[in-house]
Amino acid sequence: MKFAFKTLVAAAAFVAAGAASAQQWQFVSGSGGLTFSGDALSALSASGSNVITARTVPTITGLDISGATNTAAYTKATGNVNLTFSAATVTGDSLTSLHAANSLVEIQRNVFNDDETITKRSIFMANFDVNLATSTISADLYSRTNVGALVSYGTRSIFTADIPGVVGGTEGNIVVTGGGFWPTGAASGSLAGSLRMNLGTADLILASLGLSTAESDPVAILVRSSNWGTTQAAGTFAVPEPSTYAMFGMGLLAVGAVARRRKAA
Repeated sequence: MKFAFKTLVAAAAFVAAGAASAQQWQFVSGSGGLTFSGDALSALSASGSNVITARTVPTITGLDISGATNTAAYTKATGNVNLTFSAATVTGDSLTSLHAANSLVEIQRNVFNDDETITKRSIFMANFDVNLATSTISADLYSRTNVGALVSYGTRSIFTADIPGVVGGTEGNIVVTGGGFWPTGAASGSLAGSLRMNLGTADLILASLGLSTAESDPVAILVRSSNWGTTQAAGTFAVPEPSTYAMFGMGLLAVGAVARRRKAA
């Protein structure tokens, strides 16, 4: 009886350890993006700029995702930039952030010069990150004039929601969608507030596009003060099977070893 009890305790301990290790949600897939508001589209129109998302990221020296398949896609009719997420950060059962590697959105402005030449000015936003915890959307920011050198500004906060928190869907919480020994889950939601462009980022974008940053300039006022829209995010998750198998196997091996030692004794 004593041997059976100890054996059960050992098995339970190892299996429990395996289950605890397995209950760490791992990202499977996700999508979302941002939808520009009427104000945002007006700001873009007033600045003479267009939003472009090429299917393949253009090859530009200094752009480390050059040549990759673009995971961002802009639909002009709806004003929506769709993002396919490649990774996520999870804290317990809460989705903290989603990352879209190889995503690239270009804001392009063509300036017609007096000598009848055209100067093409571009802003590139790459590798978008939607952070539900801080209500921000950030990206690697670059600028370029014509075919000149690419200028990098590092990772910048592009938009911040004016009301913190997550609404709709599961409000950013991972809920179990499938049962069994290895559950699956899903999380979704939208940032609670309207998106406002970070003022420092707004000035960088205005200057890089050859636009005025003066406080009284109507286009600058529009860019800085506009409600740029809303954002949505969703992801699916699973508990990793391999770790559970490994821990369960270790438990069985331990039980077998205990049994062999008792028999030998």
